[in-house]
Amino acid sequence: MKPSPKNQQRIICLSYLGALILLGNAAYAQDVTQAQTCLECHKEKDLTHEVNGKQISLFIDGEPYKKSVHGELSCVDCHEDIKEVPHGETLAKVDCSKCHEEVQTGLKGSVHEIKNGPRCLDCHGDPHKMLPKSDRGSFVNHFRVAATCGQCHSDVAPLRDFTVPPSKKEMLYKESVHATELANGNEKAPTCTQCHGAHDILPLSNQKSRTNFLNVPKTCGQCHTSERDQYLESVHGKSAESGHKDAPVCTDCHGEHAIFRVSDQRSPVSFFNVAGNTCGRCHASIVINEKYGIPSGRVDNYFNSYHGLALQHGSPRVANCASCHGQHLILPSADPRSTVSPQRLVETCGKCHSGITANVLSGPIHSEVTLRSKTIVAWVPRIYIPLIVIIVGGMVLHNLVILWAMLKKKFAGDKQQPQYQRFTRFEIIAHIILTVAFIALVVTGFTLKNPNSWWVTLLSYLYLTEEIRGIIHRTAGVALIAVSIVFSVYMVVTRRGRSETLAFLPRPRDLRHVIDQLAYYMGKRPTPPEFDRYDYTEKMEFWALVWGVIIMAVTGLILWFPIQAFHYLPKWAIDIAELIHYYEAVLATLAIAIWHFFFVIFHPEEYPMSTTWLTGKMPYRHLKHRHPLEYERLDIDKSEEETKE
Repeated sequence: MKPSPKNQQRIICLSYLGALILLGNAAYAQDVTQAQTCLECHKEKDLTHEVNGKQISLFIDGEPYKKSVHGELSCVDCHEDIKEVPHGETLAKVDCSKCHEEVQTGLKGSVHEIKNGPRCLDCHGDPHKMLPKSDRGSFVNHFRVAATCGQCHSDVAPLRDFTVPPSKKEMLYKESVHATELANGNEKAPTCTQCHGAHDILPLSNQKSRTNFLNVPKTCGQCHTSERDQYLESVHGKSAESGHKDAPVCTDCHGEHAIFRVSDQRSPVSFFNVAGNTCGRCHASIVINEKYGIPSGRVDNYFNSYHGLALQHGSPRVANCASCHGQHLILPSADPRSTVSPQRLVETCGKCHSGITANVLSGPIHSEVTLRSKTIVAWVPRIYIPLIVIIVGGMVLHNLVILWAMLKKKFAGDKQQPQYQRFTRFEIIAHIILTVAFIALVVTGFTLKNPNSWWVTLLSYLYLTEEIRGIIHRTAGVALIAVSIVFSVYMVVTRRGRSETLAFLPRPRDLRHVIDQLAYYMGKRPTPPEFDRYDYTEKMEFWALVWGVIIMAVTGLILWFPIQAFHYLPKWAIDIAELIHYYEAVLATLAIAIWHFFFVIFHPEEYPMSTTWLTGKMPYRHLKHRHPLEYERLDIDKSEEETKE
């Protein structure tokens, strides 16, 4: 039987090795130190060896090996346990530290010196093809090292067994200004090794680590020298040098891997982010303010000022924190060099406000004015808040008196007219309960969503605390649900209710009525359309109410009983319920204010208010004008009614 090509190669290899042995020890000793000797077997591409059940290729390409950093070495320089050819199946692990002793020293205590941690070849690649660091093809070349580190640090799986938190650090780095500069060919742009080191990568907790918070300014300062010098002189730098870990270093403000240009809106130090997301993160902290004796309320005070309000409205010209305090050389106001010191404040403000005088020094810039403040400015809210309550309250009472008088006059006028009982007592009571519950829900709901609004502040002075607000809101919600359920049963079970349901059903003519109604008021039609018991506006309101009550009841119960909801719903479903509850409330409030109130209060024919919702009655003349088809069906003497009119 003819041997297979693979076996033929093995026979040739073994024959060659046998011939070497026959040549004697002297000849062997000369050949075993030559790479060519080993390549006689390892040049075969299908040469493999089984390791832990996997076939590992033993093929070595001679040409790349010659060009590699190890090209001048013989195989036995690394594989020292090879004493004869052919050698045994299992060879000792190559010890790179025999030549690279300084690397081994650097790895001592490194984060990579762990069980199953990365080996030399994991970072540097195949030792038989390993190129010098200066070669762009090298895995540890300046332009490729980020991708090399990213083999582990951009994937969750390799880090799962270690204490390193899984992240997408390489992906974050790729978005950064450093990676962008590197991609543009800037050899000075930093990569992983410039910040973390190459072999002596120490954990963050180690004070010798380049990325330990004490050393971060020096690490970044390798490139950003002027910024480093300014920072080390600043109040933040001095505090960090003293060992205060709350003091911000470069990475706290600029980020770690996803470092963007200041002009990039994704940067935490961009114009619109620096005040709230960066400076505000520390200076709005009660813990930090108390710990270091920093006056509280500075951030809120800024955002309530013109500068802060304009910034929130998107103005690119107003001052933010850095505009006044500087960027890296931030000094305490007591330091004459500080841009906010009494000696320089006029100059700082004058950059934007030319002609400003030293009067700007007469009061604190960031002081928060409250009722507890001990300054003369604090008397303004002490005077005005009671004044607003008294004056506006008096106006409300004054207008209520007038409104009540006008309503009484309208009531009296309507009583003198023949009236039609349009709604039953039950329907009137249900509508009143629904109205009161809806208004209570709107006020107490938006109070929670807008805690800093002026009207919420005013309500707080009327003792509407969160506990009282919550009780009122939930009570009103229960009342809304209860009256809706009872009314739904009424609309289905009773004869009157079923007739009302049929009257509310949308019909094709309703769409034509919309067009005809608008055409009439625009002067394109001589007469308005004739409506039946309910016109299209009333039908829209009714079915919007049905839809809204169902949505608000379901989402409201989910938010009221979140623990029980978690037994049946995922977190995202509860988050969606909260959003729907809020936006449905906005929609319902605007619809009632713009649509319903117009037709029952502000419509010229109804002003100051339709009394039908209180009495259930409507004058026949009004019914004939608004609902002529229903009027025609009534079993009354039309001529007598017209005479009374």
